[in-house]
Amino acid sequence: MDQLTAMRLFTLIAKNRSFKLAAEDMGVAPSVVSKHLIALEKHLGTKLLSRTTRSVDLTEMGELYLAKCYNILKDIDDIEAVISSETGQLRGVLHVNAPPGFAHRHIAPHLALFFELYPDIHLDLMTAGNDSDKLQSQVDVQIRVAETRQQDSAVMQILAPNKRKLVASPAYLDRMGIPEQVNDLNKHKLITLETGHQNNDWHFRLGQAEVETFRAHGNLCLDSGDAILRTVLNDGGLSMLPTYIAGRHIASGALVPVLDAMVDERTPIHALWREQNHRAPKITVFLEFLTDIYGTVPYWDQQTKDNQAAALRASL
Repeated sequence: MDQLTAMRLFTLIAKNRSFKLAAEDMGVAPSVVSKHLIALEKHLGTKLLSRTTRSVDLTEMGELYLAKCYNILKDIDDIEAVISSETGQLRGVLHVNAPPGFAHRHIAPHLALFFELYPDIHLDLMTAGNDSDKLQSQVDVQIRVAETRQQDSAVMQILAPNKRKLVASPAYLDRMGIPEQVNDLNKHKLITLETGHQNNDWHFRLGQAEVETFRAHGNLCLDSGDAILRTVLNDGGLSMLPTYIAGRHIASGALVPVLDAMVDERTPIHALWREQNHRAPKITVFLEFLTDIYGTVPYWDQQTKDNQAAALRASL
């Protein structure tokens, strides 16, 4: 039994609560995962998982062993990263966290190309808990689409511009009319994030210096941009959405921007990482890869000959 491989597979089973997904993450057959787990449990003399046809759960000893596995594997990955940095070889693990709406649309579609360039880097892309500042101590790179303050212990880099637009479907606007002033929004069905979310404050430029904040109270409050997008596309009302989510639907005509000359919503997409991080060379090439793809004007805002391939990958 290769104990390190077995430990990695065990952590993936625990993370995914699935043998099949763990196998996919490691690029092996599910039967290989099962054999490694059986051998590991036999070696330890205890059950680590309670498995039924519907679920995979950790036993009490499994919980204890998982915590130790994470520490041991992290130490191994850290040592490999230091050696890679010293020898100039880019290999080993890179832990990245990004918001799901952005990760699924604009990171995951390009990873096959990244691995062609850097086949020895193992990327662990996670999307849970992206709004937590605590993640910076748990991952190598945190990508955020929010107002982000510079921190003493962290390095911050802008990956791409990010605009938000007030949008609705053509059918909704035909039925309810097109708002011409900010106050007209009070007559419309508004779709927002959960009550109290900072992104429910919509900003409109009334003149060169004057900006009005409209606090949107939704007829419908949802907890994700994707849920809002589906509702707006199905004639549910007006909402403020980032162009990285709504851009392709605006380009196709499925969504129509409203009060576009007045909307003043710009929050760049940032990458943050700890200043003292021995995985810095891998962080650098990963972020350079993304910024090269996104460019000054990203493909979700405007498609050109230069970004056509990236736009196609993201559309699949």
